[in-house]
Amino acid sequence: MRGLTRVAELRKMAEPCLETGAVCALLGVSRETIRKKLERKQLLALPKGSEDRVFPAFQFKSGKVLPGIAKVLSALDTDPFVALSFLLSRNSFFESKTALEALVAGRIDEVVAEAGSYLEHGS
Repeated sequence: MRGLTRVAELRKMAEPCLETGAVCALLGVSRETIRKKLERKQLLALPKGSEDRVFPAFQFKSGKVLPGIAKVLSALDTDPFVALSFLLSRNSFFESKTALEALVAGRIDEVVAEAGSYLEHGS
């Protein structure tokens, strides 16, 4: 039950989210390109229903993918909700800011390094 509550909290924290078509339009790419980006862990998508998914809007900035998102997702190489938790939870490594806030501030290398050790030390 606790896990389901945390997933619901994370979904709420991730809002607003975009449907696949909106991401295609935003980035100016096809659904196939989005599918490939997901396979390569270059975008974060959350399951919605049995076969659909949504994309947290925070990973896009000025019509592009936020710099560093792909590197972080690749370093985490895990479930989307674990990645979401890493990105949106306050972290002492980032002076009590979130990894997402650190990415937006341009601290890409630091965030990627912390992502690489995230599952090891159980943050």
